[in-house]
Amino acid sequence: MSRWCDARDPRLVRYGVALLLPVLVGIFSLTLYPFDFSDPWPPQPWYVLGFGFSHGVDMLQNVILFVPLGVALSWVLAGFGMGRRGQIGGVFIVAAVVAFGIECAQLLVPGRTAALLDVLANAGGAALGGWVLAPLAMPVVDQITRTGLSIVQRVPAIVAVGGMVVWLVSAGWAQLHWQRATLPVNWSERYTFQIGAASDGRRFWPGYVGFVALYDRAFDQADAQAVLTPDNAFARAPLLAYDFTHYPPVQAGPLVRPLVVQGKPTFTTEGVGVGYQRWLASTEPLSGVAGAVARSRAFTLVAQVAPHEPTRATEGLMINYGRQIDAHNISLIQAGSDLLVRMRLPFTRPVDDRPPLRFADVFHDAQPRVVAFSYDGVVARLFVDGQLHRQWYAFGPGEVLVNRLFPVQSHQIGGWSSVLAVGLSMPLVLVGLPWRDRRWWMWLPALVGPLIVGSASAVVAVQPLSSVMMVSGEVTVLIGSIVLRWLTKPWS
Repeated sequence: MSRWCDARDPRLVRYGVALLLPVLVGIFSLTLYPFDFSDPWPPQPWYVLGFGFSHGVDMLQNVILFVPLGVALSWVLAGFGMGRRGQIGGVFIVAAVVAFGIECAQLLVPGRTAALLDVLANAGGAALGGWVLAPLAMPVVDQITRTGLSIVQRVPAIVAVGGMVVWLVSAGWAQLHWQRATLPVNWSERYTFQIGAASDGRRFWPGYVGFVALYDRAFDQADAQAVLTPDNAFARAPLLAYDFTHYPPVQAGPLVRPLVVQGKPTFTTEGVGVGYQRWLASTEPLSGVAGAVARSRAFTLVAQVAPHEPTRATEGLMINYGRQIDAHNISLIQAGSDLLVRMRLPFTRPVDDRPPLRFADVFHDAQPRVVAFSYDGVVARLFVDGQLHRQWYAFGPGEVLVNRLFPVQSHQIGGWSSVLAVGLSMPLVLVGLPWRDRRWWMWLPALVGPLIVGSASAVVAVQPLSSVMMVSGEVTVLIGSIVLRWLTKPWS
């Protein structure tokens, strides 16, 4: 162990840099990804930074996060001939500088909490990794590298290329399979339509509803601007629609069902007033609606709503096409000033239909607003009074895969698909290894692979994340293959 820690060895520098690159990418991704869409700049940023406090679990996570960084830095410094004390001191200083930069950047990242205590935890974790793990791991890593390289040098290049092709075919099929799970093809035909509460009266919502319309197609901004009144909404061929500015309410659409009054809703020229044990519900399930949405693989729900209590923290079901409170095909929910949307897809979890979609600052006051939630099988958009809301969500295969393991949150939608593209491209970086009889054509699957990984999901539905996934995959292959080639060059 002392031989690795104290002797100048260029292999240490190579190992250290090879570990340092993915470690830094991982640290920046985990610490600077936004957690919500709130205003990122706190009222007193430097006070927050100086006196912010982290709980015990958070401190432990900060320590563990920087341990690999300490190992990588220690190897680099040891490779240049620095002694053990110098290594630990250098690791602590560099890690502290990186951590301080991250904490300052977190002041600008929505949903993140910055604290100088985190800098101490990060630097301490790096020093721990450099002092304890670096000398223990180095002989193991070197032995694994030598053994693996000896195996690689005996394998013909054509075998490696064949393995990459098989991997790409499997990855493309998996992308198509997972992308299909984002289509709204599993809506229940047994659900009814409710306004102001669930079918059993729970999670009531106090407010007015002017009109409601459901369509079997996705809207663009021109469509959203054309349905700001009940007459115009009815004229665009909805599956079902209700106009509550008249009494009795006007119904339209081939799949509309009569509504039954529960309690004593208030009918005015502004619409129907609901809430506090007053709501409306269809007399029977909306048979045929689920089938129409499944065939089109898209839908738009439009509603004119006016909340009585814009600051009300308790979630209230404004429009609910479902059953009770936790079974939805599609629901519009007021959560304070935000609009929360839950919809049923093959990949959503049965409880609360996670992930929920949160659109911030929709209800500033009690004035009526026409909200149109549109989904085309990939992209979820919200239009408020005909204008596109600043938040939108693009569902990809990454969210489907991850949501089977643990619930995906709103701020993670889109990010997991990029991570998946990196993961599926990682085996392609093996082209940088010195396979036997290697030829220039080995690079073909490595260069074409990310294009397949990124674009495969677009075969099912238009996927705006495809270009990001392609770039992520290409960068992964380029940097990874260069690092592998550089790392194994002394032994090849």
